[in-house]
Amino acid sequence: MVNDRKLRTTPSFKKRASSEYFKILGLGLVISFLACSSPLQEVKLYFTRGQESLRHYNSAQARIYFQKTKEAATAAIKSQPVAQLYVLKGLAEVQLEEWSAARRSFSLAYSLGFDKGEKWAAEVALFGLAQSLGELGLSQQAGQIYDYLVTRSQFEPVTLLAAQRYVDFTLERSFTLEEREKEVLLRRLLNRVRSLIKENYHQGFYHYLSSQILAHQQLYRRSFEEAVMARELGLPTEEIWRDNDRQIIFCFRQLKKDLLKEDWQDFLQLYQRLITSWGWADEETPPWMKR
Repeated sequence: MVNDRKLRTTPSFKKRASSEYFKILGLGLVISFLACSSPLQEVKLYFTRGQESLRHYNSAQARIYFQKTKEAATAAIKSQPVAQLYVLKGLAEVQLEEWSAARRSFSLAYSLGFDKGEKWAAEVALFGLAQSLGELGLSQQAGQIYDYLVTRSQFEPVTLLAAQRYVDFTLERSFTLEEREKEVLLRRLLNRVRSLIKENYHQGFYHYLSSQILAHQQLYRRSFEEAVMARELGLPTEEIWRDNDRQIIFCFRQLKKDLLKEDWQDFLQLYQRLITSWGWADEETPPWMKR
């Protein structure tokens, strides 16, 4: 059985879990520009297999492939120091959360003609700094960096990671505020996430974040709708997928208590159509959940 209290008060997801997948979204165009050569093809193959492993929620296998990507790129660079290899090496290092190494790789790629390398290097370095500050307990300073990256980042893996951390940070902070201050903070946070949705409507993860914020505002019908949108568009990890399902169930329970009888019947018909299409056993049992 789902824990209602946990669904209401837990921030969107654990900070350290499930970050791996975000780092490789939106990189298809980057990979496609790479020229063909035997060592380069090997590096690309390892990286692609890492991506596929993440899409199948196999983080351990993905990490092995990204480590192989880095090692193969490092070996190839000794005889062929080209920008493409440094880019792939940097992308693998982002996956491995080796921020300093990724910064160096992107900087070297820039020096060899990859125009985005300089900006990527700076953003990766900033994210690594924010993470370190957070681990030291300097959450306010870390939050400021995440805020900056959410607004300014041009490197989608960093934007996604920063959005995750910024929403977590802000929701945690909201618990310490008076009700009026909390409302203002959550409204501002929702507007920030909406701007991300406007730029990347197809990104289910941003709808997931929006659903979490709306639930904290006790706007359960809108939270439900955003969670449905997130599910339909797709989510990056199994953990987030399941947390989104829990959010749907939580909103279902809240609306069952809050809606008038006629409105509830209309909503229930919609809900039953949705869960039938998703293959749920009943209103509160997705296939992955133990009965």
